[in-house]
Amino acid sequence: MAATGWSPQPLIFLLCFSSFTFIVVLGQREVPSALVSLSNMTDQLALMSFKFRVTKDPYNVLSNWNSNISFCDWNGVSCSRGSQRVVALNLSEKALEGTLSPYISNLSILEVLGLSNDSFHGHLSIDFSRLPWLEILSIGLNHFECLIPQTLSHCHHLQVLFAEKNEFYRSIPELLGSLLELKHINLYGNRLTGTIPITFVNLSKLEFLNIGQNHMHRNIPSELGSLTHVTLFSVEMNNLTGTLPESLFNISTLQTLSFMTNELTVHLPKDVGRFLPNVQFLAMSDNNFDGPFPPFYTATSLQTISAGRNKLSGTIPLELGSLTQLKHFYLEHNAT
Repeated sequence: MAATGWSPQPLIFLLCFSSFTFIVVLGQREVPSALVSLSNMTDQLALMSFKFRVTKDPYNVLSNWNSNISFCDWNGVSCSRGSQRVVALNLSEKALEGTLSPYISNLSILEVLGLSNDSFHGHLSIDFSRLPWLEILSIGLNHFECLIPQTLSHCHHLQVLFAEKNEFYRSIPELLGSLLELKHINLYGNRLTGTIPITFVNLSKLEFLNIGQNHMHRNIPSELGSLTHVTLFSVEMNNLTGTLPESLFNISTLQTLSFMTNELTVHLPKDVGRFLPNVQFLAMSDNNFDGPFPPFYTATSLQTISAGRNKLSGTIPLELGSLTQLKHFYLEHNAT
């Protein structure tokens, strides 16, 4: 069907009516097949609205999105076995270009939304409060330019939030700290400002936190040292100030720790690597750290240390020679 001449009004009415009907019947033991069909139609129309907003599809990924086959068999679409409702929309790395339809919000049992490494732009016009079952949101490497939606706080099953390399701006919502299932947060390379949310301390399952290359300011909350499952912690290339919390060096699960290119200060204690047996990459260059360089003799997994352009002094510890995995050691432009 040609897009020209198509009127969105009937779609708006049907999608709203379908969602309302579905909510009403949730409490019943058996859902009439007619209402199941209506919900399926809601999903199909939501997908068609998504396609309508795509302006470039160089690989013809959406070529089979038509009425000749079930929408559950469309490229990138996965449905539940029983109700044939859409549970996943994964069109990452397909070079799709366009804006996102707000009717994605009508895919009410969606668990996975993967649109990373495409060329979507504009606002992230999705009401996430209507996607309570969402577990994975992967929209990195696009051109979204807007606030991080506050409605994400309703996605209590969310485990993965990948939104790196976009144009998200202003602060990270404090309410993200209420999403207790979150394991991976990647907001690298946006235009975020404000402070690191203290509410992140509530994310006890967090394993990956990357908010590097933004415009965050003030200090790193020392309470984040209580996140005992984190393997990657990166706040590099921001405008952070204050004292680097020593509590970060107590996270024994860490493999990557980067806070380079900020304005942080600290006099590193001699036993700073005592509780970092798994750390492999440590980046602390371009800050205001002073005092002698610590030996890190218990950080036996270290492969890379980057500590250039600080105010470190004294001699290079002989104990570094016991780090048999160490391959790269940068200490240029210090007083050492």
